[in-house]
Amino acid sequence: MAELQATAMAMVNGATEEVLAALTDYVETRPGLLTREFRDYEVRAGGQGSGTEVRWTLSLEEAIRTKKGRKPKKGRKPDKQKTPPWDCLMRVEVTEDGLVERDTRSELVVNWVLRDSGDGRTAVRVDASWIGPDGLRHTLDRPKQQLAVRTVYEGLLTGLHDMFEPEPPPIDADEPETETAEPEKPDAEPTATKQLDSTEHPNKSEEIDKPARD
Repeated sequence: MAELQATAMAMVNGATEEVLAALTDYVETRPGLLTREFRDYEVRAGGQGSGTEVRWTLSLEEAIRTKKGRKPKKGRKPDKQKTPPWDCLMRVEVTEDGLVERDTRSELVVNWVLRDSGDGRTAVRVDASWIGPDGLRHTLDRPKQQLAVRTVYEGLLTGLHDMFEPEPPPIDADEPETETAEPEKPDAEPTATKQLDSTEHPNKSEEIDKPARD
């Protein structure tokens, strides 16, 4: 049997303790982070931290179609799933650096590792490992499974990141926009008026040109 692995990472704007508390809250927070590939979500035991048991089914075919951007055509029946959904019953264990989810029905193990990155930020890494389909005819299915599992947990990390993002301040539509005042133009300087010399006569040149009288 082939052991397969998939990894997803994200940076979250929240303290490590707060991010861990959100991930280990399987009653309220975790259901809001799940993508559409998770179905039939049910808390079987506990609900907070270690000892919690939670069940879900995971559709890898849905993740593969999402990654490829394939959309079903109108009037066409959905394709028969090549890989049946994983029916998981996960048992939770909180560790020193995160938490581990182990499927009691298979070899699937999901390890969450949290690292303090300073400035109130946390680096989150998800490592999933499981036993892939055996045999040569399943050789091409293994990379698809790895891609699908990575896509699933990348979507979950996106939801975790968005949950800790601060909301932008609301925009009041009734508040008038503040107009930017244009700088005032300096007053034009007065045009200097040439004053005539009191000794000069305005028609002096005319007097010179007049002929002298006898």
